[in-house]
Amino acid sequence: MRSERHWSIYLPALSISILWAGVLFWADGREPPLETLKLLALAVEIIAVPALYFWAFFRTRGAEVAVASGDMMISTGGLRSEKVRVNLASVSNVHTAQSYLQKLVGAGQVRIDLTDGRQFVLDDMSAPDRLVEAIRPEQEGVDKVSVG
Repeated sequence: MRSERHWSIYLPALSISILWAGVLFWADGREPPLETLKLLALAVEIIAVPALYFWAFFRTRGAEVAVASGDMMISTGGLRSEKVRVNLASVSNVHTAQSYLQKLVGAGQVRIDLTDGRQFVLDDMSAPDRLVEAIRPEQEGVDKVSVG
């Protein structure tokens, strides 16, 4: 079983780009046009929105959890990327947390606690429930948390 970052990681950037595009068209349609607000919206669309899309793209690269035949491969991705292969017996607990929106699209946060004290928190992972089911046969305590 393999879980990677979910496409919903792009939703904040998409929401902001749609919102500021609406502000831009609204400000342009006023009589007289609201030039300062138009320029602000244009600056957000040119600078901030591409930066948000780049950051979301950067966060998706390399983050995954793969469970197969008694061991698990965890790759965190991002700035401090870390790859770890562990035995499922060394997993002390798995927490999943999903907001209402994440439940609708099938994403969620997965926190994996190891017996040696290390902890891996992976946000916006796809199929968190299937990941828990893949780990469950090897461990006792699995916690699911609903957020909002």
